[in-house]
Amino acid sequence: MRIPRWSRRRASVAGACALAACAAVAGCGSASSSTAVPQGLSGGEASQPGGGQYNGGQYSTEQAAAATVLKPAAGSFLAGKETVTLLGSTTPANGDINPYAIWPVTQTAGTVSAGDVLVDNFNNASNNQGTGTTIVDLHPDGHLTVFAALPRQVSGCPGGVGLTTAMVQLKTGWVIVGSLPSANGQVGTAAAGCLLVLSPAGKLAGTISGSYLDGPWDETVSDNGRTATLFVTNTLVGVAPATTAQVNRGTVVRITLAQSRTAAPKVTGETTIASGFGEHPDAAAFVRGPTGLVLAPWGTLYVADNLGNRITSIPDAMTRTTSAGTGQALSRGGQLANPLGLVLAPDGDLLAANATNGKIVEITPAGRMRHPVWRGLRPA
Repeated sequence: MRIPRWSRRRASVAGACALAACAAVAGCGSASSSTAVPQGLSGGEASQPGGGQYNGGQYSTEQAAAATVLKPAAGSFLAGKETVTLLGSTTPANGDINPYAIWPVTQTAGTVSAGDVLVDNFNNASNNQGTGTTIVDLHPDGHLTVFAALPRQVSGCPGGVGLTTAMVQLKTGWVIVGSLPSANGQVGTAAAGCLLVLSPAGKLAGTISGSYLDGPWDETVSDNGRTATLFVTNTLVGVAPATTAQVNRGTVVRITLAQSRTAAPKVTGETTIASGFGEHPDAAAFVRGPTGLVLAPWGTLYVADNLGNRITSIPDAMTRTTSAGTGQALSRGGQLANPLGLVLAPDGDLLAANATNGKIVEITPAGRMRHPVWRGLRPA
């Protein structure tokens, strides 16, 4: 996969990279008409009954509505952003593929510099899911280096290493990345996994694991430099890997950390602040469940509820001591189509990347959808 870079109207380096990351999570491709099969639409979904026809198949009314090409509303963050520039490949020399987490680097530390983009890989060279072990550093000029090459088995990480969408860089330079491993690329051999703690130079420094982590899938952070608060989604809680049956036990856990530049972050507390999200094994996506996370400045945590096809809000996320369940629905259906990636734009709007058709949907804090961008942005 190649990472796109927005080439017009970049409000800030961080904002532009975050938007590019959101687009890349959903899928990259050339311009496409609304009659083409949306990227990310599986053969099973393409043949489902419902509205909208693709390759002779049908799929749901909501997905069909999301396939409509709409122009972003005037004044929205996405308005005018129609051109991308490819930075380069995310595949390292060992052949790892399927880039998952994308982190725009803002802290120069160790072997990474502000302006770089860290990307981890979920699959190995044989395309087995849950077996990717590398994090690459994509530099602004498109040059690729390997930030971290991890072993397949790590003490303190049940099941080993299979890097997920959960990755953050702390202000102290430490990188924390999620692992949801599989022995053979099949969800039937998946294990609980962990969070891996890496030094600013990409060296393994420790793990975070426990009963509160079971299939860590995505992650965001609130960081004041001396302490940090992680929010992590879990997608394997109560899942029976032998079936594709949905269970409503996905969680979001808050993990508080003590940190310094010279010592690896240490866990000082953990609380489950949200629960009851739908999750189930999926042959194409490995597992589906709560994914994208955004913490707003006012303390609300937003969650991309993939199976619920909605964005939910968890109030008082930094301070609450009990679970809010799945929270309150901020926005559902409409132009959303299996939302995955979620970021906060500089103007305060949420940007949700659809898995089904690769579009980015802009949503105001009041829950109003602005017209989304089609995945096939014009290459520069």
